[in-house]
Amino acid sequence: MLYDFLYIYEAIKVVINSSKSKAFKNKSLILTDIEIAYLNNILNILSIFIKATIKLQAENYPTIYYIIPEVYKIYNKLKGFKNSLKVSIKLFILTLYRIKSLSKLLIKE
Repeated sequence: MLYDFLYIYEAIKVVINSSKSKAFKNKSLILTDIEIAYLNNILNILSIFIKATIKLQAENYPTIYYIIPEVYKIYNKLKGFKNSLKVSIKLFILTLYRIKSLSKLLIKE
């Protein structure tokens, strides 16, 4: 869902900017570049867990041998992200709130 949101966000921004609807009168719904970068970082972090989960849920072959290497990969990738991510939790919560408000407006239209 986050991937799809980021994929179509530019189109959403154009609709908000060009709409004459009262629902989009408040231009503060548009996310800043920092917030978009933060969402991209979240998507990158979640993708680490998605890949490992898919690999470990196989039914046709034993996966017990993949557990330790996958946990090690997750640990190393998260350790690499730790230094590159410098966005605060407060900004994260604000971004989620703004996305929630935006989705409510889009559903009403």
